Amino acid sequence: MRKRFLKFYVMLMVILTILQITVANACTHQTVTGVCAQGTNIACLANMMSDFTNDYKWTFVTLVFSFVLLMIILFLVIRIRNMKKQKNKDDMVDTETGMGNLQFFKYRFNSITDEFSQKQYYISYIVIDSSYLRSYHGGSSFDNVLKYSASVLSDNVGEDEFAARITENGFAFVFKCESDKDAKKRLKEIMEKLNRFESNSEYNNVIVFHSAVYHLNSSDIDCEILLFNLRKNCNKIFGTDKQIVICDIYSMNKIREEKRFADSILKGLDNNEFRMYLQFVVGNKNKNIISAEALSRWVNNENGVVGPGKYIEDMENSGLISKHDFYMFEQACKQLEKWSGIEFDDISISCNFTRITLSEEDFIDTIEKMCQKYKFDKSKLSIEITEDAIEKDMDIATENVRKCKKLGFKIYLDDLGSGYTSLSNLCDYPIDVVKIDRDILLRGDTERGRELFKGIIALAHSLNIKVICEGVETEEQNTFVSETDCDCIQGWYYSKPIPQEEYEEFIKDHSLKVG
Repeated sequence: MRKRFLKFYVMLMVILTILQITVANACTHQTVTGVCAQGTNIACLANMMSDFTNDYKWTFVTLVFSFVLLMIILFLVIRIRNMKKQKNKDDMVDTETGMGNLQFFKYRFNSITDEFSQKQYYISYIVIDSSYLRSYHGGSSFDNVLKYSASVLSDNVGEDEFAARITENGFAFVFKCESDKDAKKRLKEIMEKLNRFESNSEYNNVIVFHSAVYHLNSSDIDCEILLFNLRKNCNKIFGTDKQIVICDIYSMNKIREEKRFADSILKGLDNNEFRMYLQFVVGNKNKNIISAEALSRWVNNENGVVGPGKYIEDMENSGLISKHDFYMFEQACKQLEKWSGIEFDDISISCNFTRITLSEEDFIDTIEKMCQKYKFDKSKLSIEITEDAIEKDMDIATENVRKCKKLGFKIYLDDLGSGYTSLSNLCDYPIDVVKIDRDILLRGDTERGRELFKGIIALAHSLNIKVICEGVETEEQNTFVSETDCDCIQGWYYSKPIPQEEYEEFIKDHSLKVG
């Protein structure tokens, strides 16, 4: 900004100087001409002086006008520059607490990276258990705690140190200490002050603040990666009675690799590298294909075909799982529209939703908007959930499941028999189909196991719920299930997960075999 202003100023002064010289030369030329024309008598000299005075007057007026114009321009430039400075300053302030925000933290962090090898700098991430606060104290208390936290941290910021609110419920703090022991001691004192707001509460046995701390070195120049790593390490002690976790190079590098993997997952989602494979389900009596489960596969040139076991957990940890779930749901919508009105019209598809996605408040709005883009019978699309999905954030999940039913979707409950809440869920939720967990099937080699399997089927049928047996892979398993009242069979014995380009060929081939 200063260089640009200096160039502008110099250019303006050059223009004014040239203008002044031009006017002065014109005046001089007129004066000399007047002298030559009128001779050297006194009247002639008087006329010459009068002409010169008039010309000089206009030169003076021009210079004054130019000077005033220059001052106005200078004032406007300075005013605009100050406004930009103020705007940049405002952009770095967190409006709720009055302290610096993430942008401020990045700016300050970048200004001291050269000193990491010379001074003992530490960086910490401090997080508030906002769920606990809102559950026991309400939203207003959370706002008060935010301001209290900002006040405590601001009071503990020393020279060449800084703190900022970088997430909804988290703060970052860069400070100096002589050793890891001193850093932990200082941070512990701050954490105790932060948790002191609960001192008069009946819930004061709960740790509300947690922190992760790391000793910075000269190679730590990426602020965002450091903060990501600290948040991930802090999550490991979240909900426990441990206040502080000390992060070493190994733990930070491990998280850094997870961050890179999460970035590659996001890139894969954006580049449509995730594909919908279908595992087809057959009727128990006639063995015809009646439905399919949508299964995710990550396909790229570098790693080939990658199964969900390699990336689903990372998606959950990095906040990408909902993007993935809705992406797969839309692929199912597209496929059902493609099959609508042709020979594959009677095949339905079930889509899996994780507990995180199912518990989102805008879940119904999102799937409704997606469905409106495609034309198909909604009864052909099923929402498949697991029992842990409806036990986490139960109120929201329960409401979303019931709304899905009202919209015309069928509801599948996966892994029946794998947890203690399954039987009550059959009564509490509008379940259309249950899938018997493979572990129950494997117990079919004993008498009691076979009776348990048959008893689950009878219970489901008594509630007007259909049953699919999962994981049928061998001839013996198929024979056993075929002799029961189970409605449908799913497993590698009939169908492995099939890529999209092979769906229809597989269906036709299977129909020929059954026929």
